[in-house]
Amino acid sequence: MTVIGGRVWLFGDDLNTDVIHPPAFYSLDPDKVRRGLFHGYDPDIQPNIRPGDVVVAGRNFGCGSSRETSIRAIKLNGIGAVIAVDFARIFFRNATNNGLPCLTFADADDLARLRTGQRVRVHPEEATLRTEEDETIPLTPPGEFVRRIWAAGGLLELLPRANAPRP
Repeated sequence: MTVIGGRVWLFGDDLNTDVIHPPAFYSLDPDKVRRGLFHGYDPDIQPNIRPGDVVVAGRNFGCGSSRETSIRAIKLNGIGAVIAVDFARIFFRNATNNGLPCLTFADADDLARLRTGQRVRVHPEEATLRTEEDETIPLTPPGEFVRRIWAAGGLLELLPRANAPRP
């Protein structure tokens, strides 16, 4: 997997999927979905997101519904990874299935070492986050199968194609 580099967007605990991506932005139009990211939290965030930026949050990130629109909006905005103290289980599974790296802090107290706008580099394979001040924050290493899904770009990319030659 490649190293992810960008700015931190810092959030607290219990960020609900309807706040991450409000129902008013559900659409088949990718531009409308993209514009809705974090609109329920602060409508000024999305226009300032750049590809490779990293969402960092506290506990229970992605709680709420099992709809995948929040993950679609995150990916359409080019967010490189989500780092949190922990994730709502359904969000983590949906994100993994869609190839969005979600990592947890090895020590929850490390969340306090980060700030919005800070430049970081996330190394998913090493399970580390490096700050612009050259501090290294350890993350919990994901399992091999999860890493394979992320590296492939999502679970569907690991499935054999209907018309592909069989080994």
